[in-house]
Amino acid sequence: MAVIELTIKTLSPIHLSSGEADVIVDSEVAHDKYGMPVFSGRRVKGLLRESALEVVCMQGLEKYGYLISRLFEHDCKKSCPEALNISDFHITPREDYAEFCQALESIQEEYAAIISPADVLEEFTSIRYQTKMKDGLAEKGSFRNIRVVNEDLDFYGVIEAEQLSEEALELIALAVRNLRGAGMKRNRGFGRISCSMKLSDNQTEQDIIDKLFAKEVR
Repeated sequence: MAVIELTIKTLSPIHLSSGEADVIVDSEVAHDKYGMPVFSGRRVKGLLRESALEVVCMQGLEKYGYLISRLFEHDCKKSCPEALNISDFHITPREDYAEFCQALESIQEEYAAIISPADVLEEFTSIRYQTKMKDGLAEKGSFRNIRVVNEDLDFYGVIEAEQLSEEALELIALAVRNLRGAGMKRNRGFGRISCSMKLSDNQTEQDIIDKLFAKEVR
């Protein structure tokens, strides 16, 4: 089993929409039952696929194109040992998440009147407001608000596959390095991120990229 630890850092507020709304917020962010924001594995997989497609369009990197379906597609005609399984990402490392949730659950049960999941969510998020302007005036009925995850938060998750070839690891490293945006409103200053990865032997995406280009130079 190949295991890659992936960390995503928010460099700006980011809107990871849950598709839900309530009487207070028009567009809520994805979060767990304890109120902690969640960066879904499905979303990460889609972003990495998009980034990988950009990579294979770059000059000299077209050779990785055959790997896109092996790594990211669910409808692979044959069993693909390189198919990626990506966990949901949380603001604590995977090995600490269960213990952290247990502690939060205990606190929220004992102090339910003052510490709720909504209180936890507010610690990591903020509300942004927007309206549509026409001729210098706000259009009637256009006022909206969205919740965003705050900048400078780290999300931790894991990528797993039965096996990964050297070229597959190279493409993943390049896609991780190339990934710079996520979520909605990216053209409005939201959603800037940085990503980093680490293998079980402590290799990082930079180590893999350095070896790749050193190999190309020879």
